[in-house]
Amino acid sequence: MSAIQPLPLMPDCGGLIRTIALALPAAFFAENRATDTVSPLIPIGNLLSALPADITAFIVTDQASLASARDWLGSLPASCGTELIPLAGNDSVSHPWIQDIFHVRAVDPATEFVLVAEKAIGVSLAEYLGAATTHADVALAGGNQLVGPDFRLVGHASLQDDRGIGRNAAIPSQRWRKIQALDGRNIFSFGYRPEDLGKVPVSSDFSAMQTCGAEIAGKKMHQCGFHVDQFVSVTGLRSGGRPLLLVADPVAHGGCNARAATELKRKLDASALWLARQGFAIERNPIPLSPAIDTNKCLPRLYNNVLLENVIRSGQKRPFVWVPHFGDTESLEEFDAMNREIWDRMGFQTIGVAGWNHLSSRNGALRCATKIINRGPDTRL
Repeated sequence: MSAIQPLPLMPDCGGLIRTIALALPAAFFAENRATDTVSPLIPIGNLLSALPADITAFIVTDQASLASARDWLGSLPASCGTELIPLAGNDSVSHPWIQDIFHVRAVDPATEFVLVAEKAIGVSLAEYLGAATTHADVALAGGNQLVGPDFRLVGHASLQDDRGIGRNAAIPSQRWRKIQALDGRNIFSFGYRPEDLGKVPVSSDFSAMQTCGAEIAGKKMHQCGFHVDQFVSVTGLRSGGRPLLLVADPVAHGGCNARAATELKRKLDASALWLARQGFAIERNPIPLSPAIDTNKCLPRLYNNVLLENVIRSGQKRPFVWVPHFGDTESLEEFDAMNREIWDRMGFQTIGVAGWNHLSSRNGALRCATKIINRGPDTRL
């Protein structure tokens, strides 16, 4: 008898988004002092206000924050549905990055949450929505995995055992096998080989790269950043018969050291090269390395941290993509515009969601702060 196949993971592309979840810490509702430069509720409110009326957002909060959250939601010009879910007892929301703490597997009408961390949030949400729960036997943050139509892209750091891949690069690690068991899609890795640093052609034309399939690079492989969704976007599109990915191309901005941006670029160039070798088509998008508005630390702005659909909504001419924007309080309007233009050129209706500079110092943005719970079918297929 064959083993029972698990429900498939919720993809990052495809059908119309029906429901999403967010988690808001109590600190977000604290009164701002005159010296405060960040207001984390601003980008969250902007996102809710940018969602269509037929999307419902389930928002998890601490019990003590319920009244404040209700007042805040009432002040928003949001047309989407919203429902507040308080945690039980003394349980609390420690951070807003709900993307990382559980995986969603679903085939209508069945839904299952695979719990990774901060289990109180996943359990409370599952009970409220009537979803089943199970516990992951491998630690894989949602931010270090992108789910395409027929593939998964996983950050190399999550695929390595503590001792490395192993002596034989052809033998998958235990972690690789456990992550593969989460879903039937083939796994590809996001990482770079040190010998590829500085080897990207000036034209950055990856179309002629030799395909090597979903192989494991071996011990001498590193990951740029800590999560793949910082620097890569799934598009749900194909180019030249290959799945198309959008990969960040960093530049220094606002007085940040050009050397730091150049080093990040070298790593992402080499990562794009490795993705091309695995059979992906690559488009690049510019991102600035710029001082955070609160810490002044030079950090990348995560324009690749998006939500998208590939199905066209009723009354629209193009599918939607929600892209984090940073030009409302920083001089980054040019980067906002360039990233909108790239998505527009790929055939999307780009919805810029402002205010994510308020969370830049926490190394997260739009996708990090949301979890898609339900999508409609991909009617293109």
